[in-house]
Amino acid sequence: MKSQLDRIEARLRVLIEGSAQLLPWHSYKHQLANRLVTALQNALAESISEHTISATHFVITLSPEDYSLWSNEPYLLETLASMLHEAALENGMTFPRPPTIELAQDAQLPTHEIRVSIAQPQRSVDETAVLTLPRDDAEDAREARAPHAFLIINNTQTYPLRDMVINIGRRPDNHIIIDDPRVSRNHAQLRASRGRYVIFDLGSTGGTFVNGMRITQHVLKPGDVISLAGIPVIYGEDAPQSLEDTGNFPSESGTQSTEDRQTSR
Repeated sequence: MKSQLDRIEARLRVLIEGSAQLLPWHSYKHQLANRLVTALQNALAESISEHTISATHFVITLSPEDYSLWSNEPYLLETLASMLHEAALENGMTFPRPPTIELAQDAQLPTHEIRVSIAQPQRSVDETAVLTLPRDDAEDAREARAPHAFLIINNTQTYPLRDMVINIGRRPDNHIIIDDPRVSRNHAQLRASRGRYVIFDLGSTGGTFVNGMRITQHVLKPGDVISLAGIPVIYGEDAPQSLEDTGNFPSESGTQSTEDRQTSR
């Protein structure tokens, strides 16, 4: 169990290191990974299975000064929650649903110190700011999701985006699978937030680019050209009938969606 947690911590450090340009992580990268894994260890002690982490909501407590700095990064915690989820999955641990992270502040905590704990999601916006949405909250999901968004991959294949969280990569459990050696197993993730889709690079080897610029996260606009380690992807939004007119989307060699895979079975 210890070695498994060590591997998760090592993977988290790599992912956070790869996102160093996302301030203010550069000052916290090793401490942050260690504190998150310690919280995972505490959660596992209360879990029925040693491979299933029952706790899915984590609180990062900071000094008021650091809290103010972190709060100015609107997608920081969403990215971190995605990295925590990926690191756990890659090392044989699962969550019953995608983890979420919120911020809290403690005036007694020194600057640049981090405390990570497990808690139930808080509804009060006065003390904390929850920056991720539960996938089973259908009403909020409809409001947050970008309207009739889609991706065009390799200039040939169109995939409508219907979920709040969409994972892209080579692994067979991704929502969109791109079977190309240039693409990482867990390469990128789309998250619906405030009526738009945001793309996050998940520490991929080949990188994620939008309109020619390498990114860690980017709020997508219709017409944005994405490159996943050289694989061209176009993001668009359209009226409902424009997506329906495309019909069933046949799989090109090496690329298929979860829906296509289930239908083929």
